[in-house]
Amino acid sequence: MNDPWAFGWTQVLTIAGLLVTVIIAVGGFRTFGRWKKEKIEEKRIEVAIDALALMYESRFIFDNIRSGFSFQGEWDDMPRRPGESNDMWNRRGSFYAILKRIEAHREFFERAWKLQVRCAAIFGPKVEETFLLLQKSRREVEVSAGMLMRDPEPEHRSADNLRTWESFREDVWALEAQVNGRPDRVGSKLTDFRSQIEQLCRPIVDHEFGRNR
Repeated sequence: MNDPWAFGWTQVLTIAGLLVTVIIAVGGFRTFGRWKKEKIEEKRIEVAIDALALMYESRFIFDNIRSGFSFQGEWDDMPRRPGESNDMWNRRGSFYAILKRIEAHREFFERAWKLQVRCAAIFGPKVEETFLLLQKSRREVEVSAGMLMRDPEPEHRSADNLRTWESFREDVWALEAQVNGRPDRVGSKLTDFRSQIEQLCRPIVDHEFGRNR
């Protein structure tokens, strides 16, 4: 006669096996979830550190670009116009030097574009507006320096033209607006850029390393 408990024990063992499998699967999903969360947090911290580093670097980059001190060696390769005097060539050269400095820091601005994309992916698209403050600052200096290199002084010296040329010089040289008693438009954008990056990224980094601001 067959053992009446045989079927029952087989069923119990089968159910037990299924339960063990389910427990292992659930545990695996939870472990994967924790791993995924840790990886995302690691990426957030990495990108935040990169953004803070670039923000601090931007101070030195623009201090160099917008410095009012220049020397002839910075524009020795600038072509002369036919019949151009040495005085005019040198006056134009100081703005040519600004454009060369921007070009010398091309790698920095390209890196900023790439980091902007990474920050947008991690922190959301709104952060792109912050990075655009940096790129707009570069572009305003570049355009103003180009205008002044072409014509250091306006041909028609009306009050409006003179004020426009003054605004070009204020964009190019960091201290020019202060000397004229006016706000530094480029400097204000850079200040906003640094402040917004600090507000976004500093808490992430400080929290990770247990620092108090």
